[in-house]
Amino acid sequence: MRKIFLLLINLISLNFCFSQNTNLVLMVNDQLLNGEITNLYLKFENENETKKIYVNYYPGDLILNSETLELINSDKTNKIYLHFDYKTFKKEKHLISNFDIELKKIMFQQPYLIINVFDFTDKKYRKWYQYLTNENYLPQIIFPNSGIYVRMK
Repeated sequence: MRKIFLLLINLISLNFCFSQNTNLVLMVNDQLLNGEITNLYLKFENENETKKIYVNYYPGDLILNSETLELINSDKTNKIYLHFDYKTFKKEKHLISNFDIELKKIMFQQPYLIINVFDFTDKKYRKWYQYLTNENYLPQIIFPNSGIYVRMK
C-alpha cells in the first residue's frame, strides 16, 4: 500500500514538472468565456523568428507546457502575444473576431491575470473606449496593482 502511495505521489509531481497553470480569466465585453473561443495559442517573437504554441484554456487556467515556459522565460523572446478567435451570434449571423493581445513576461509571474477584451462590434463599448485605440478591440489586462481604462460618456 505504501509503495502505491509513493508511486502516486511521484506521478503527480512528475506531471507538475511538465506543465504549469497560469491563473488567467478571459472575458469579452465583460462576459466570462466558456466555449466560445477557438484557435488559442501563444505567439513568441524574437529577432530571427516567430513561433506559435497552442495552449489549453479552462476558465481560470491557462495550461502551459515546459517548452512554453522556457520560451516565456527566455532572454531571446522579445514579444509574446495571446491569440484567440471569439465566436458569437448576432441577429442570427455568425461572427468571428480575432484577438491578438500583447503580454509582458512579468504578467506570467503575477498571481492572477484577467483579460477583458472590449470588442467594438458592440456599439456600447465602441462609444466608451474607441478613443484609446485604432484597432477594432481594446484589451484590458488586470493584475495586482494594475490600472483600468476610464470610459467616455
